[in-house]
Amino acid sequence: MINRLNIDLSDENFQTNWTQSPEIVALSASSRRDLERKLSALKGELSNKSDLNNFKKISADSRLSFSESESYRLLLIVEILDNPVDIFNKAIEDLEKNKEACWNSKNAFFGEFDCIGKLAFVFPGQGSQYTFMGRDLIQSFPEVRKSIIRANQAFGPSGNLTDFIYPELTGNDNEKVVVEEKLRSTNIAQPSIGAVSISMQKVLYRFGIRPDSTCGHSYGELTALFASGRFDENSFYSLSVARGKYMAEAGGTGDKGGMLAVKAPLDQIDDLIQSSGVDVVLANRNSPDQGVLSGATDAILKMKLICKENKIKATILPVSAAFHSKLIKDAAEPFKKKIASVEFSHSQIPVYSNTTGTPYPDSAEDAKEILGNHLMNPVNFIEEIQNMYQNGNNIFVEVGPRTVLTGLIKAILKDQEIYAMAVDASSGRRSGITDIAKTLCMLASIGYPVKLTKWQNS
Repeated sequence: MINRLNIDLSDENFQTNWTQSPEIVALSASSRRDLERKLSALKGELSNKSDLNNFKKISADSRLSFSESESYRLLLIVEILDNPVDIFNKAIEDLEKNKEACWNSKNAFFGEFDCIGKLAFVFPGQGSQYTFMGRDLIQSFPEVRKSIIRANQAFGPSGNLTDFIYPELTGNDNEKVVVEEKLRSTNIAQPSIGAVSISMQKVLYRFGIRPDSTCGHSYGELTALFASGRFDENSFYSLSVARGKYMAEAGGTGDKGGMLAVKAPLDQIDDLIQSSGVDVVLANRNSPDQGVLSGATDAILKMKLICKENKIKATILPVSAAFHSKLIKDAAEPFKKKIASVEFSHSQIPVYSNTTGTPYPDSAEDAKEILGNHLMNPVNFIEEIQNMYQNGNNIFVEVGPRTVLTGLIKAILKDQEIYAMAVDASSGRRSGITDIAKTLCMLASIGYPVKLTKWQNS
């Protein structure tokens, strides 16, 4: 079976393709009872028809009349093979049973009153990549194609990024393993994740979703800086390609070390490092119960053995060097020179730093200094997420492949009332267009002003 992107990226006349998109039904009312009445009325309208050809118009009309400012909101997703009447029946049943202020199920998203504060975009780093990520979006939205074309151009003589993200498969044994391994290479993975993340951001922009703050994890911090407007898109791709290249080369000569993911409370990990005397650093503080160590290869192997002796789960990561440690200095120095050549702009959107946990300084010189040393400095993801929450961000949207950061944020802020969601919620297992629809519905249900009329050009 051949599985490939199979589209002409050079088609300048490409228009938005809604062929595979689900329907979004959006209802709002001043009371729960009125909401139930509207839902029952729509169900009755469908039930009285011999076919469902009119369903698209019913859905479009609902999106036109929807208001996020009304106190009670219900949104339904109906996919191509779904029976709308069945979806409506389940929603009526759920509304009667579930009295919580905000809830969602497979196809329904409900919210009452105003649940929103500030909205943050969070961008993933290396490790979140997978083949065919974002494929449905590139086949549907022209702005996504434009971003992918720019990324291809920036990648240079090494070929097109799309050759690695969307490889042609012939069905041979172990072929999937080979293409995933190629994409995992640092010089390919980082710009690929960036291209897909920015593509997803542009789709969110189409529907009026823009961040009040941004942050990223490791490589994702570069994407966050672009998303905030600190530099332009061409500079972003140029920096992404350079960062991946220098980090890959740093692991090419001598021992550049490795990384070990440790599943344990951070205090316990700190104690293990201190008591063992092994020369490693806690390079990533990801969540209260997850950290990543960086160090020389023999040091990482020693720490893995110590973790095993203490019955702690530890996994060696497939990376080219000990990222976020002094061992990556060979990559940091040329990257600093690359950063120096890029023009940094002022932005009203704060970008929270992995290093300081606080927003990047407005000064271009100071911002470049932080970004230049970012490769060698530890990532304190916990502190920056906590600071973002303290500064009013209670909606976190992971913009990029997979859902890694969404899980970390929920763990970090487990005792707080937040909304954490991922644009790529199914990680490619379901339609990417449906994943986008669910993100829009979740946001609209809690009162965020999503431009639902842009869906299928209502």
